[in-house]
Amino acid sequence: MADAPMDDVAFDRSEYRKADRYFRLVEEKLPEEAVSALAREVVRRLAFRMPHALKKEDLPTKSDIEQLCGALLSRTDDAADNFILSARRDGVRLEAIYLGYVAGAARRLGEMWDNDDISFIDVTLACGKLYRIIRGLRHAIAPGILGDRDDWPAMFALVPGETHTIGIEIATDVFRREGWDVDMMMALDHDTLIEQSERRSYKVIVLVANSDGMLEALARLVLALRISQPLAHVIVAGNILDHHADIIDVVGADAVLKDVNTAVVKLRDLIAEDAG
Repeated sequence: MADAPMDDVAFDRSEYRKADRYFRLVEEKLPEEAVSALAREVVRRLAFRMPHALKKEDLPTKSDIEQLCGALLSRTDDAADNFILSARRDGVRLEAIYLGYVAGAARRLGEMWDNDDISFIDVTLACGKLYRIIRGLRHAIAPGILGDRDDWPAMFALVPGETHTIGIEIATDVFRREGWDVDMMMALDHDTLIEQSERRSYKVIVLVANSDGMLEALARLVLALRISQPLAHVIVAGNILDHHADIIDVVGADAVLKDVNTAVVKLRDLIAEDAG
């Protein structure tokens, strides 16, 4: 990982702002149970990233974790950001920030939530702040997550619970005929799909959903993929687009694919933007 302070080019302020807007929006648009599931997803995906490669002196103390949790739960919006920035300025490496501080805070928040020491509102606030921090650091932390994986251009996945497979099969076939190397994933539950996705580093992930009832499952899946695949473009396709004009914002995706005919060009353009 790049060893650079958060306030330089390593910090993606655009993604930070998008993540912040996203969590504020889902609290307005989705029912409480769905928001709770998203907060749980942040805790689960971050808490189990264990710091095996870090030296003991790089790890945060229990007091450090308690202070970070206090900042995350604070009503001062940028308290956690300032805590992380201060740690970086004190020389804490990015590996330790991500695997030590962020993961440690996620584990502690999970414990506090399970013990009813904090409210649903508190934990949602804290998880939103954690999520925007890791999205801001995505370019810096991605090499540590993805460095030992093969580089595959695209994954097409059916949202768990979705049963209409024709669309994804047609799209996968079209892309493969155009020379793309596509992994197609269907009939997998949420955790299995994330586990499978973590085996490779994808440039593009297309998630296909058709029914209106898939919105909450789709939002949870996008969130999990943002953590496991921080540099991938996450795209939504399928008939669910007809039900939600604002779906990009509601689920936190990068773009939508409305038809197969324009999809190949659109995804090529997205990858070309990265290369440029």
